Amino acid sequence: MINKIKIHNTASYNEVVEIEPTEINYLFGSNGTGKSSLGKVIVECSKFSDCTLNWKLSEIERKAYNRDFVKHNFRASNAIKGIFTLGKNSSLDQEFVETKNLKIRQLKEQIEINNKHIDGNEIKLSEIETKAIKKTWALKVQYEDHFKSAFKGFMGSAKDFFHKCLLEKSNPSNLLDGTLILEKCKQIFSGDLKEFTEIDSLNVSDIPAYENSELLEQKIIGKEDIAFGKLIERLKNSDWLKNGINYLLITQDQCPFCQQPISEVLKTELENFFDDSYKERISELAKFVINYKTAIQELIDILNKCILIEFPYFQFEVLKSKIELVSEKYNGNVLILESKIQTPSAPVILNSLFKEFTEIAYEIEKLKTAISDNNKTIKNIKVNRKILTSEVWKFIINELEIDLKEYEKAKSSIEKAIFGLKGSNKINNDKKIQFEKEVKEKEASITSVRHTVYEINKILKLFGFTNFKLDVADQIGFYKIIRQDGSEVNETLSEGEYTFITFLYFYHLLKGSNENTGLSKDKVVIIDDPISSLDSNVLFVVSNLIKTIIQDVKDKKNNIRQIFILTHNVYFFKEVTFKGNGNNKWSEESYWVLRKPNNSTRIIQHYQNPIKTTYELLWRELDDIDKINIATVYNTMRRILEYYFNILGGLNYEKAISEFEGEEKLIFKSLVSWINDGSHFINDDLVIDAEPETISKYLKVFKEIFIKLGHKSHYDMMTKTVIVAAPILN
Repeated sequence: MINKIKIHNTASYNEVVEIEPTEINYLFGSNGTGKSSLGKVIVECSKFSDCTLNWKLSEIERKAYNRDFVKHNFRASNAIKGIFTLGKNSSLDQEFVETKNLKIRQLKEQIEINNKHIDGNEIKLSEIETKAIKKTWALKVQYEDHFKSAFKGFMGSAKDFFHKCLLEKSNPSNLLDGTLILEKCKQIFSGDLKEFTEIDSLNVSDIPAYENSELLEQKIIGKEDIAFGKLIERLKNSDWLKNGINYLLITQDQCPFCQQPISEVLKTELENFFDDSYKERISELAKFVINYKTAIQELIDILNKCILIEFPYFQFEVLKSKIELVSEKYNGNVLILESKIQTPSAPVILNSLFKEFTEIAYEIEKLKTAISDNNKTIKNIKVNRKILTSEVWKFIINELEIDLKEYEKAKSSIEKAIFGLKGSNKINNDKKIQFEKEVKEKEASITSVRHTVYEINKILKLFGFTNFKLDVADQIGFYKIIRQDGSEVNETLSEGEYTFITFLYFYHLLKGSNENTGLSKDKVVIIDDPISSLDSNVLFVVSNLIKTIIQDVKDKKNNIRQIFILTHNVYFFKEVTFKGNGNNKWSEESYWVLRKPNNSTRIIQHYQNPIKTTYELLWRELDDIDKINIATVYNTMRRILEYYFNILGGLNYEKAISEFEGEEKLIFKSLVSWINDGSHFINDDLVIDAEPETISKYLKVFKEIFIKLGHKSHYDMMTKTVIVAAPILN
């Protein structure tokens, strides 16, 4: 069934009007308020671009009794499409069809329920995807300045970026840490790449040999086996003596300390003590010191040149700090070696530089590799950029690993549920198709157009329509309307006869079909003012036939799921809504009143039956001054005065007019003179300014007429009659 109607920019629906109909809907409105337009929207909403229908389940067939129906089925010629029904003599077949149709409806309902669950699961799927997309996009934003080249083609759409991440889940590239990949991107994706002079590895293997040399631990002294040597050894002062001999060369055989001449014997003893062996070891020590200084200084010079390289893809801070440390320790070692030269008899130990140089060599190797890789990259930039792009996506996927696993787990669960529901729907739909096929075959074998002829003619005869009847035409599947003598009526039916038989045809069509199959289709029924030119007896029959349709809707019988009844006739409205004792409103029913203030239709929902009598309806039109129809308000006041004072209350014109003076007397005359004239045509009304201020003045005089003539209690009763109504839907 339809659970919401939106109508706009159609006929007098200048503003958006929305209503939420129930299964049974009574709509009352004067001619021209938009009833037929509403009916047309329900029947063929697709023809109205600004109107929509929302269906509770799936869209179903609509059957409308209106001018278009009559014109289509009865005006073209006397040939009328036949109505196929099962007939009364096929109860077992009817039971078969009804049982199958019940199963078909149950399957449809289950399919719709499953579809709702599928829709709900798809919404959940969309929500978890949206959540995952937001997380992946946040990571993209975090790294986009660094990975812009790798992200090319996926920078503008969060959804595309997310799906790219899903595709890269099986990326086989190497996983690089954040620092390294950022450095590589800075290097490879740079637009100003250049080659650098490559460097050699730093060889520090000789350093331990220097630092562990025996010369450093040796006590270099003179010849100890001479008498003088034993004295010097006992005094432990050979270095002092050696330095003194150097001064002796300057003083020429005169002691540099006591200034006394030195004997030849002493001189010979000194020369023998510092023999060639001593001199050789001193020379070896001096050579060692020179070699050590040269080796270490060369390494330091190499390092100082390395740190001057302007290579942007290497962090030089660690290397610089280690070079400073090794230089400082080296300077200390130089002082130690100089002291050894001065005092060769004293053993010394150098501060080891091997650990620091080993660490420096490792850093130099990293720099060497970085420069080499840079140069290789330049030589094969396209391949390297492709490899790095893949490594970037590998890095991104690793960062998103937990989020993507959660997404795929939830996605798998939901897709499994959807798959199960769709599988159930397929099974149910296959069953439904099979049942529909069985129903169609059964209907085709037992349906006939003759039963409808019998039923319609029975009703015509019952209500005195004896000068014409319905008959089966020569053309298979068609009817014709004939006179008693068998001649066709053509265009000779009266308006009342014509209206009555067309409605009977529509009524039976609801229970049948123009084809020999399709009797069991669900329907929404629209009945638009079916009582034109009918006398009271026939109107009563039509009303009661419509009430049987209403009952079918309530009882969910005959495949009629919803009904809309539109009318301007108060008597007909009262008849179709009347239920007998209690006359209580059903939960399936809704009452609607259409009004057109300022030439724009409004639809007001009422929670009680708003139509009690024509007289009361007139009073209701005066309930709200803001919604009064300015074209009819004056006529409404005059009709109330005419009905009450002329028929019920009695009006003494002379007494009444004497109660008013000035402008109010003129207003009184304009209202009451219409009563005396008796005109009921809008063209005969007085032309009155329809400004709100003028309307207010007329309403004030209207009220004063009742008060001054002693009928205030009646006025109060009618104006206090409350109809519970919803606000205008717009």
